[in-house]
Amino acid sequence: MLSKRSVAASVLCALLATGATACNGDKNGPAAAPAPAKPSASPVPTLAVDTLTADQISDQAHAAMAALASVKVDGELTVDGGKLAVHLTSDKQGNCSGTVASPEVGQFELRHSGTKTWLKADETTWKKAVAKEPGATAQDAAVAAELFKGRFITGGDSRAELAEAAMMCNLIKGLFADDSDKGKEKIAKGSAGTTNGVKTFGLTVTTEDGETVTLHIATEGKPYLVRMEQLQGKEPAAFDFSEFDKPFTVQEPPADQVVDFSVFEKKVKKA
Repeated sequence: MLSKRSVAASVLCALLATGATACNGDKNGPAAAPAPAKPSASPVPTLAVDTLTADQISDQAHAAMAALASVKVDGELTVDGGKLAVHLTSDKQGNCSGTVASPEVGQFELRHSGTKTWLKADETTWKKAVAKEPGATAQDAAVAAELFKGRFITGGDSRAELAEAAMMCNLIKGLFADDSDKGKEKIAKGSAGTTNGVKTFGLTVTTEDGETVTLHIATEGKPYLVRMEQLQGKEPAAFDFSEFDKPFTVQEPPADQVVDFSVFEKKVKKA
């Protein structure tokens, strides 16, 4: 249903590409507790977990998630030894806003609307991004960090670096439209419970690689995926989904808070 590595590859790629080099990773592009899903108006349909098979429950959840107009994702994951925290809201058109953070690299805010992408990184991210440039000094990194402090970088999706970041906004299109793993996974029923304030039913998914992922699916209203978690293994991850189909608008940053990407390149490249 959902590839943790698809999310991770896109997020990590964009985070590390903030400097000058884009990644060639997976193109499928995934704090305070998220707000619980609001129950549907009465009468509330319920998921027939007693009569449906595990595969049927999974199919219904996949269909419900793929049909979403928008969704919010809050997640933490480990990829190649590095930890990432993701907090993004995305719609079906690929517009999104939120933050991505890593203890190793720092944090950046991402906004994407139509063909425009804006990134605002913290001081740690800028210093590490500039430090990757050949010949860059600590002073160069400090100057760049001060120049872009509190500002967004933009330049259009023609820039590979910003295109990589915008790829993370395809949470619905990239994560739930693709069902290529169907039939390759073993799905088993779990038990009923409450997840993030929502009544759910659990499914245990065993992947081809032997990883075990638990899905918590809403049993009242539409069968949305409320939480997905893999707590064991070398790359644990957990994602919470909320604000299903809730309209949202990406706010374009004020002009005085935006710097074109070409300015960034000039500042970090040696003459």
